[in-house]
Amino acid sequence: MSLKLSIDRLRFVDKRVVCALRKLGVSSLWELVELALTARERRKLARAAGVGEGDILKLVRIADMCRVAELELAELLVEAGIHTPLELPLRPDGVVHQLVVEAAARLRVTPPSREEVEAARRSAFELAPLFDY
Repeated sequence: MSLKLSIDRLRFVDKRVVCALRKLGVSSLWELVELALTARERRKLARAAGVGEGDILKLVRIADMCRVAELELAELLVEAGIHTPLELPLRPDGVVHQLVVEAAARLRVTPPSREEVEAARRSAFELAPLFDY
């Protein structure tokens, strides 16, 4: 996984938010991480971009989830209501996969395999916190 992924590759995020961040010079998830580690920094970034704090928080959650999953799976995990990779080990793998399948159905995309979801869950077991939520 690379946090240098372009924010333009995000599929399930409001494109107006992506455009607003681009205007501020934010082009990758890594740049977002550097600007939004704390709630205070996210609030400041949201004001500067003219978007909601919740929009920035969603992007931060996706960036955080990209530490254990490819971008589309990271987005689906967040859409499924799993906010941080640190939550993954706390949930049974079958439950996580079912939540992701339901999110994929709502978004009309092909769900990832059970193996992909379980691999992300296993990767999260020894992960250190990155953000101050």
